[in-house]
Amino acid sequence: MKNIIKKIRDYTKTHIGVSVTLSVIVLLLTAMLILQSYVKNQYFDYLLEQTDRTERAVLDSSTTNINNMLQDIVETGCSIAVDSTLRNTVKTAKELEGARARKEFMLKEQLSLMTHYSNNIAAVAIVNEDGLLQEYGRYWAASGYANLWTGESLETLQNLYKDVMELLDSSSSIRYCVSEEPFEHESMPKARLFHLALPLVGRSSNWSAVTDVVVVTFRLDSIVSDSMQIGYVTGREGTILYHEDEQFQNISAEEYLAQRPEYIDISRDLDYFNWTAHITIDTEGMHERVNQMYQGSILLYLFLLFVCGIIWQFALQKILRPVGEIREAMHDIRLGSPRKKIEIKGSHEIWQLASDYNSMLDSLHQQQEEIDRHYREKTMSIKQKNRAEREALESQINAHFLCNTLTAINYNAIEAGNYEVATLLKKMSSMLAYSFSKGYTSITLGQEIKWVEEYLYLQKFRLMEVFDYRIEFPSEYSEWPSCKLFLQPFVENSILHGFEGRESGGLIVIKGCPDGKRFKISISDNGCGMEPGISSLIQQVLGEPHVLELNGCGIGIQNAVTRLRMYFGKELSITLETAPGEGTCFTFWLPLGEHPGEDFSE
Repeated sequence: MKNIIKKIRDYTKTHIGVSVTLSVIVLLLTAMLILQSYVKNQYFDYLLEQTDRTERAVLDSSTTNINNMLQDIVETGCSIAVDSTLRNTVKTAKELEGARARKEFMLKEQLSLMTHYSNNIAAVAIVNEDGLLQEYGRYWAASGYANLWTGESLETLQNLYKDVMELLDSSSSIRYCVSEEPFEHESMPKARLFHLALPLVGRSSNWSAVTDVVVVTFRLDSIVSDSMQIGYVTGREGTILYHEDEQFQNISAEEYLAQRPEYIDISRDLDYFNWTAHITIDTEGMHERVNQMYQGSILLYLFLLFVCGIIWQFALQKILRPVGEIREAMHDIRLGSPRKKIEIKGSHEIWQLASDYNSMLDSLHQQQEEIDRHYREKTMSIKQKNRAEREALESQINAHFLCNTLTAINYNAIEAGNYEVATLLKKMSSMLAYSFSKGYTSITLGQEIKWVEEYLYLQKFRLMEVFDYRIEFPSEYSEWPSCKLFLQPFVENSILHGFEGRESGGLIVIKGCPDGKRFKISISDNGCGMEPGISSLIQQVLGEPHVLELNGCGIGIQNAVTRLRMYFGKELSITLETAPGEGTCFTFWLPLGEHPGEDFSE
């Protein structure tokens, strides 16, 4: 350990770069701490401003929602107060002499209906100058719990009655009173209640005849929790009526905020009951989050500073000049400038590196030339090989077809006379010239269709009534380039296999039409179709990009497909539709070039 410390001390003394690096690190660290402190305070102010703006917008939205809910509460209470059935029931119950049980039953039954005016109603009570007439609690009436209005709460109920009657005498536009006590019921310790007292007028407009007051108890917690996203609500006396945390409910807002001096309180007065909605901003929590973020950034900065110090130390050596020249040379190469060697001006290791760079540049230049030459030769070889393979495949003509055709012409010359023989010989001559012509390695769709038509004419003559044919081809596509002799194997398949054993009624239809950026050609027959095994093998030939071993089955079709792939490339598509007894249909989608003269074989 002592030896390591000694070596470090000696290295520091003999290398000025170490002192310079340490000085720079100290300066950067001091600047960073000053800057971090300033930025942190600025960011906190910005975050506080944005949070305040956001919370005020949230509070405005929550206040609007609560006002709407409280408006519904007032309207619900008014609906109960003007319910003529309730007023008549109360009147009838008071007029009954004796039969107390019957009175209570009548009133409870009607009050039970009133509690279902809204999901937020907890209880409904009727009170007059003599006190509580009847009460019905929606959640506790049938559970054996005591009534809400008992004991000391009866005094609150009587005060509500007096306040409502005073409002009627004063002809005030507001004829209801609100009480926040009692705050809860023993059956629902977590539910927060408030009470809306209104004169029971029914359908009458005679306020002087009112003798009873209906007190509707609502659940404050369900109303506020559905309307506010965060915060709390205080009542007329500043007591917290609702808070997300139940432990703060029913204490004064001043006491709540005194325990949290770091909170910023934002409030909005509600439109009803002299209540106020509040939202608080926890500045201490914001400070903690900002500090955590900047502590992490300081650690990252220290790490980067350490790394940069090491790099700086190595960069202060005299090697900077040759390294710079190497960098400039590499920059020129990256920009595509002509390759430039570095001028060697020294003999130490870095200049030797520059010399090696020059040697590497020469080697890379030679390798690039060799790669370019090899690529050109390989490309030419592939083109020549593809062209040779295509021409070799195109030269394969079905020998038995030529023999059978010539035999038919010979028999016709003996039995029929010269005119038909002349016609047959002319078509045969044209076909042979088209098939064996080396100059037609790339032909047009019109030439290919014409050749197939002559082929079908001869086969039709040979087989007579076995089949007929029809060709539908748009003449405007006659000059588009095509692969040579690709239709014949598929037509021959229909004649030899599709109509095998048939004496008449066969039909071959060849159709051509444009299909988007490709040209569609279909060859269909009404023959016997293919067996599943043969159909599966042909499907493999159509979909497999590599040559398959077919063991003599479908060689002509495979050759045609191979030549089509070599000519048209990946955009070529071929499909087969067949079933035993339902005929066969081959469909080709040939890519179209930008103009009719474009040759895909190039």
